[in-house]
Amino acid sequence: MEDIYEKILWDGYGLRYRGGSRTRSGLVCRTDAGLRELKKPRGNAENLRLAYDVKAQLRQNGFPSVSRLYPAQDGEPFYRKDGILYTLEDPMPSAPLAEESAADFIKGAETLGRLHAAAKGLQSPHARWEKDRLPGLYARRRGELAKIKRRIDHKSGYDPIDLLILGYYKPCMEQTAEAEELLERGGYTALAEQTEQNGGFCHNAYKGENLRLDDSGSIFVAGFDRCISEIPLADLAAYLRRYMKKTDGNGGGAEKMLAAYSRHCPLSASDIILLEGMNLYPEKFLRLVNQYYNKRRACVSPAMQERLTAAAGEQENGRRLREILQGI
Repeated sequence: MEDIYEKILWDGYGLRYRGGSRTRSGLVCRTDAGLRELKKPRGNAENLRLAYDVKAQLRQNGFPSVSRLYPAQDGEPFYRKDGILYTLEDPMPSAPLAEESAADFIKGAETLGRLHAAAKGLQSPHARWEKDRLPGLYARRRGELAKIKRRIDHKSGYDPIDLLILGYYKPCMEQTAEAEELLERGGYTALAEQTEQNGGFCHNAYKGENLRLDDSGSIFVAGFDRCISEIPLADLAAYLRRYMKKTDGNGGGAEKMLAAYSRHCPLSASDIILLEGMNLYPEKFLRLVNQYYNKRRACVSPAMQERLTAAAGEQENGRRLREILQGI
């Protein structure tokens, strides 16, 4: 196995491999240029090209708490071998942010605000902006759910997941339609156009496993391999949902997260409306339903039934968050 690492480092990056140790995310290699972490990224080539430009912009604008992504000898921010992509970065701190209390999430939200502020001015040829990506996704998911219900209605008998879908169908459709209306009222399309012009991005995986603490307690951000061209508020909405899932959501934690984020990226009244819509939308439930009914099923999966039930339950958190946002 070490022969493969040696070949990747030499052929791809011109570095000598002198041993290494596995980490959760890859392999930390000792090389003739120092320590480097070799990874198999989750994103595709275009994600990685955008990530390279994003990281360069962040560092240039005074946000150094990201790992440097080293270009391969052909100039690409990855090396391709046998159809598999590899990236080479500086090693990151290994301790993840605990996400056990409101204080953890407030610290994470403040870092997210600094991250988004430092991305302003980003202009990348690898950005792929869709001005109506989220409204289009919401409308498409609503249409898919209606189609799935028609399929269920034509069946001679219902399995437990069919019954689960039928039980949540009406509130789910209503929430999705209302979320679409909130995106329109909050000016999603105009904000996407403005972000494209002024520079910005969505990390798309901003959560504990990608937030690392160094010995001083400072947060480093990893996991840029799935970043996309999207309004930064999508990161904040997802992080608020995660806070509600991981904690009891009491004690004013969400309000304090918004205040911490706003110190670096002030939130307008329209931004709050957009956050309402993104948190009201039953994202996880609709995604799982779509995955399940578009695969060939030999039998009902108890694991999927549990995941769908949990996802449906999480929508109460979305309604609670909306109430919090309406009170700001």
